[in-house]
Amino acid sequence: MSMSKLVVSEYDIHTGGFERKIKLVVLSDLHSKENTDIEQIVDITSQQHPDYILMPGDIFEPLDIYPKVGNEKGFELLERVCDVAPVLLSGGNHEVGGICSWNKLKWSKIKSIPKYYAPEALDRIFRSGTVFLDDGYVIEDGIAFGGLGSGLINEGRKPDMSWMDEFCSLQCPKVLLCHHPEYYERYLKDRPIHLIVSGHAHGGQWRIFGRGVFAPGQGVFPKYTSGVYDNRLVVSRGLKPSETIPRIFNHPEVVIVNID
Repeated sequence: MSMSKLVVSEYDIHTGGFERKIKLVVLSDLHSKENTDIEQIVDITSQQHPDYILMPGDIFEPLDIYPKVGNEKGFELLERVCDVAPVLLSGGNHEVGGICSWNKLKWSKIKSIPKYYAPEALDRIFRSGTVFLDDGYVIEDGIAFGGLGSGLINEGRKPDMSWMDEFCSLQCPKVLLCHHPEYYERYLKDRPIHLIVSGHAHGGQWRIFGRGVFAPGQGVFPKYTSGVYDNRLVVSRGLKPSETIPRIFNHPEVVIVNID
């Protein structure tokens, strides 16, 4: 299977909330695909000399079984980039098993299931040095990094917002990893968060005149698929190459975010 060309997209964001300039690399939606050129992703990331590497979900397929066929590429990427800069990972819908949940351009009803990560999978993530943000936050060098998990397996398919008030009350710059960009308007737009990074939409899969055609959770001609919105929501087109449903005018990407 041929590789999709990997591109680099770079954005400058002026928030006024950070005391120093920082550079972030955003790596999203690898889906641990075997035909991914991990070496190229690592080389691009290394050349940027980032302060932090953010992974807002769907780096893996479900993490409920370890070892799981098809997840090795995700672990390889994680372990390689941890040698470049501090890595912060949050879960997407695939990590928790919220997959195959759309049909005929609409989300279908799926039953609420318990979230479960195999201890061996978590151990390997932690041993890599990665900070795994699972509906919570950490403060690193004066910056609060939070991770809002996917709500697709929860009752009502809603994310767990129980910790968000505490996160938003912190008197420091706040960066949120949130896999689903469609959560922005529903849950996050009015909250005092300086930067939100997302993925999930895969750029709309096919891009026509610079606009995505379809994204799960947003439907046809979705609003949030690629780039920067409101000077604070950054949506990655993801790393997953073309497969059965090809990418059209929509290369996988590594995203660079410069903040001052």
